[in-house]
Amino acid sequence: MTAARRLRELDSRLVSGVVVETSPRLQVRIGEELYSVLRAKSCLVAPEQRDRVLCAIEHDAVFVLAVLSGAEGATTRVTAAGDELSIEARQITIRAEAGTVAVDRLGVFGSLVNAQVRKVVLLADQLDAVAERIAQRAKRVFRFVEDVDQLRAGIVDIRAESLAAIRAENALISARVLAKIDGEQINLG
Repeated sequence: MTAARRLRELDSRLVSGVVVETSPRLQVRIGEELYSVLRAKSCLVAPEQRDRVLCAIEHDAVFVLAVLSGAEGATTRVTAAGDELSIEARQITIRAEAGTVAVDRLGVFGSLVNAQVRKVVLLADQLDAVAERIAQRAKRVFRFVEDVDQLRAGIVDIRAESLAAIRAENALISARVLAKIDGEQINLG
């Protein structure tokens, strides 16, 4: 028996149909018949009502293989069910007007992160940063610390072009070896 004859004997065929219902079950009209269908694992575009779809009719099930066309101006949703999704490419580009990512644990690994944004808002219960070197350049910096602001360093060098002011209810300066105040005019008290 030839391979072509064996294929003809299989009860499978491809047909197109129109999505009638998406919830609670996906239903497609093929000809005059209405079928409850399954979405093939490889069909990444979620079928919507009135979409024209390509279906595989098997002896025990009907599968939507692909969405062929949809209503003009309708949104296209790419979805994949399963425990894991992996994308590997030399380059990937995503463009959208708005986006949301909800992840319980996120790991980002790479050699460079370059972000260009107008505004960053970060809300966190705790923020820990560990770096070999941090360099910041800003026109204005405002910090508001409600409780404790503590700095421990080998050397601290603070320079101001016009004014350095320290104001407190109590201010302490102590040095183990040398404490020096130098200026053209020094006012104490």
